[in-house]
Amino acid sequence: MRLLSQQKALLYPDYTDITMPCNIAPLNFYVLPPYKNYSIKVFGKKGDTLQMKGRNFVKFNPQKWHQLLQENRNGRLWVEMNLNSTGTETEKLSFYWDVRDSIDPYFACRLIEPSYQMSNLLQTIEYNLQEASQRILFDNRLQTYGCVNCHTFAQTDCSHLVYHVRFNRTGTFIVRNDTILRVDLKSSRFPQGGVYPTWHPNKKLIAFGTSSAYPFVHSKDIVRRTEVFDSLGDIIVYDIDRNVILTDSRISSDSVEETFPYWSWDGKYLYFCQSPNPPRDSLEDDVDYSKKIKYNLVRIAFDDKTNTFGQIDTIVDFRITGQTASFPRLTPDGRFLVFCLSDHGTFPIRHPESDLYLIDMTGSLPKDSNWIPASKDFWMKKMEQVNSPFTESYHTFSSNGKWLMFSSKREDNLYSRPYFTYVDSNGISSKPFLLPQRDPAFYLTFLKSYNVPEFAQTPAAISAAKAKEMSLMPTIEVDSVLIDGQRITVYPLTTVSSLPQL
Repeated sequence: MRLLSQQKALLYPDYTDITMPCNIAPLNFYVLPPYKNYSIKVFGKKGDTLQMKGRNFVKFNPQKWHQLLQENRNGRLWVEMNLNSTGTETEKLSFYWDVRDSIDPYFACRLIEPSYQMSNLLQTIEYNLQEASQRILFDNRLQTYGCVNCHTFAQTDCSHLVYHVRFNRTGTFIVRNDTILRVDLKSSRFPQGGVYPTWHPNKKLIAFGTSSAYPFVHSKDIVRRTEVFDSLGDIIVYDIDRNVILTDSRISSDSVEETFPYWSWDGKYLYFCQSPNPPRDSLEDDVDYSKKIKYNLVRIAFDDKTNTFGQIDTIVDFRITGQTASFPRLTPDGRFLVFCLSDHGTFPIRHPESDLYLIDMTGSLPKDSNWIPASKDFWMKKMEQVNSPFTESYHTFSSNGKWLMFSSKREDNLYSRPYFTYVDSNGISSKPFLLPQRDPAFYLTFLKSYNVPEFAQTPAAISAAKAKEMSLMPTIEVDSVLIDGQRITVYPLTTVSSLPQL
């Protein structure tokens, strides 16, 4: 019998030498050929040893699994396996599982084909991370195949939810406990309406980007396949109780593009991405133009007592990084900021070079060669343990700030799937692991991408049937728009001809 090296581990998904939450569902996996038969032991310093033998599929008893994890919380589990196939010698594989803090028990995401279609068969699902089960929150087959997107909870509180429906039975749907609103955010001042929502912690305000999205298909670049960039981008804040849109002339001007807003967990700052409008040659095509688009990551101070904006700070400067920033996300304590860096454009999802970077917002961590300037005031480092040769994109922190969930195409550069990594107090992340499923071979045949994963602490307040009922509600039109505190004359646009929005 000889030891099988970690580089030759023939398990799928690769769950060797990882850090996992104490409440995660069983990490079932598949023994890849040529090995078929196995015996396995999982044990820690406390509790019973999990032992079993089988063929091809390793599936743990959920009750015994959760008991062992709870007994060894903040400890280590050891896994010992014997693998063999007919006519081959037995291979021995050993690895460990570190058990750490709990993770939010749910997340919601959109399931979508990685194709060029704007919307086809779409579902928004809620996944139970403790049981590896799911239920459908929205199914567009029940709503004449409209496009649903931008589902967002209020800091993982899914009693407050917002999402958009486009093309059919359209509207921005806002759920606040038992109160449900269907709002049309389009007006003569902001005819594109709202996208990319983020809840203020007071749960009275929702910030949106507002833009026209321009998608196109590459004729030669088969690696990126498609590109999308935003135009006419601004940041607006919807006051739900007053039915009013608030904004500031510094974040809603014609000369600068803004997108991807995100409130800090204390509500004192609104983070977003901002790009000067690059000059456009009348002869250049969209591909060449999109390569000029590069966003800074900035924040603007906000006072929710007066609903006024303050100073703007540049966190990531494209003139220093040479790349474009997107999707700012913070830990609840405001300590760490994680964002995407890619070569150009607005959407990193089609960019294999897109990687995740981390900033220590307190500046307290000692700087070594891994830290590089992000702007004149902030330093960043690439999350080497997390990134892969392919796309890392949409990401979000758990409510305790310990777990980062992110989308990755590391397996085939086609399908986005959720991965999880533990981020310690020094900003060091663990080896990521793939979302566990009851069926160990699930991902070998599943042909959907997991889009925009969002953590939740409790089950969502809607279901597919409820969403269908909501789509028939009357629509509320925005009363007015305030820019720099001054009311401007607008009129609602009940019907707007515009390009489809992603």
